[in-house]
Amino acid sequence: MTTIAWDGESIAADRRMTSNCIMTVGKLFKLPDGSVLAGAGDYAEVVEVAAWVMEGCDPDARPRFSENSEGSSLLLARPDGKAYWLTWPYLRQVEINEPFAAEGSGCQFALGAMAMGATARRAVQIAAKFDPFTGGGVNVIKVKK
Repeated sequence: MTTIAWDGESIAADRRMTSNCIMTVGKLFKLPDGSVLAGAGDYAEVVEVAAWVMEGCDPDARPRFSENSEGSSLLLARPDGKAYWLTWPYLRQVEINEPFAAEGSGCQFALGAMAMGATARRAVQIAAKFDPFTGGGVNVIKVKK
């Protein structure tokens, strides 16, 4: 899967994609308004949602997913300092009311690290030590307030 971490200023994600093989990919998508979308789960689904968000979130063009989809986890960080979960599969924004957040297979490790003062980058690095589905390096984007 992956690990995504939001520390209130930056959003970080590992680069490992696992399916039939291991590949290195980007999981952070910078939007025209300065927001950043990050996704964990099925990479094709995450890419489709990122494209939909970049194109303006037209409700009539919302991506549709297979009934067999296990779902993906999406986090959206805005330049005003607010962050949101995008519900699955409806993609509605739900505000995160915590100072930090994490998603993906290594989220518990990342949350623990941030609770102890780690940055989003460091939280993903720590998650990579313990979660076999997190790794391949870390990408970070600072989301300006």
